[in-house]
Order: sequence, then structure tokens, then C-alpha cells
Amino acid sequence: MISLKKIEGVIFDMDGLLVNSEPIWQEAEKEVFKTVGISLSTEDCLKTTGLPTAAVFDYWYGISPWTGKTKKELENMLFEKVFALIKEGATAMPGVLETLSLFRNKGLKIGLASASPLELIEIVLDKLEIKEYFDFFHSATLEKNNKPHPDVYLAVAKKLNCHIEKCVILEDSINGVKGAKASGAIVIAVPEEHFYDFEGYKIADYKIKSLTEINTLIC
Repeated sequence: MISLKKIEGVIFDMDGLLVNSEPIWQEAEKEVFKTVGISLSTEDCLKTTGLPTAAVFDYWYGISPWTGKTKKELENMLFEKVFALIKEGATAMPGVLETLSLFRNKGLKIGLASASPLELIEIVLDKLEIKEYFDFFHSATLEKNNKPHPDVYLAVAKKLNCHIEKCVILEDSINGVKGAKASGAIVIAVPEEHFYDFEGYKIADYKIKSLTEINTLIC
């Protein structure tokens, strides 16, 4: 159990944890890669879930090099598509509002550390109407290293004026869990069903199936 009396702050990931964006990313990736002759299945998209977008393009270029568009051009196309889809119909993951309210009512500082660009973070927070809960939100794209490095979590903890070892980080991806553990924080993994039993989550301090289970871990 995690005693909230010993915790100063809580840091959330965003994609797949706060917002049900993984299906949106998959749809956008399929459309963008199709423009360079690569047909991705949902299973293919799952192989790169949790990676920074630049790493996704590096991964598929290594397997099937394309011509005609640069990786950066395709990345820009991907973001444009994701932005539009998020604005159109993104929804919160189960338990988001209840979890944010719980930590806010306990008087904890609340931060967000995402691998996505700042523009997308703001779009999501506005769409879900949860921006008011966060004392600070930050993009790993603005740090020297993106996830799975710990840079973004350390930056958020510093901005919150919290000791990182007295922070709880909630992450849904293995890359996120790796970076969160490397920061020195207490880590709760919240994997999606497809990934729940993957070996990589064993390094997390705790693991739950949904934010609706957060009460089972805290006291």
C-alpha cells in the first residue's frame, strides 16, 4: 500500500492512461504509412505502442525503407491526423476524473509528463476538460531525451517542487515504466489488456488494470 501522507506529488502519463488515444494513433499510423506503400495492421501498430513518434518511423523505415517522403514529413502528417481525431472524438479512460479528484482532495501536487508534443497535450486536456487539475504539464519532446529516459519526470517533479522519490508516477507503457523507475519515483503501471502480462511491467512497484482500481493501492 502507498501511504499518501508520505507522498508530495503524482505524475501522470497521458496517451493510453488519461485519454483513450491508442485506437486514434493506430488509425492515424495506418493512414500515414499507407501513403508510402506500407500497410500496417493493428497488431503491427501495437509493436511500437509507447515509443516516441520519431522512433516509430525509425522502426518501420528499418524494416521497409520508403522513398518520396521524409520521416519528418510523415511525422508531421501523423500529428495533424491525430490532432484532428482527438478534437473530434477523444474520450477519457475509465476512472480518470475520480482519480484526479482523489489526489486533488488529498492536497497533492499533480503533474503530467507525456512523450507527445505540448500542442497535443493541450488539445487532450481541453477536450477532456481536465486541465484545471494539473499544476504543471510538460512534454518530453522539450527535454534532451524522450522516454524511456527519466528526463521529463525529473523536470515535472522539479517544477512541482516535489522530491522525485516522494512522487507517484502512473504509466501505461513499458517505455514509460522504464523511464519512471529510472527517475527514482514510486511507479504504478496501468497496462492495457493486450500488454498486461508482459514481462517488462515487472519492474513497476505496483500494477493495476485500470485507474478505477487506484483505491486498492493507497491509504
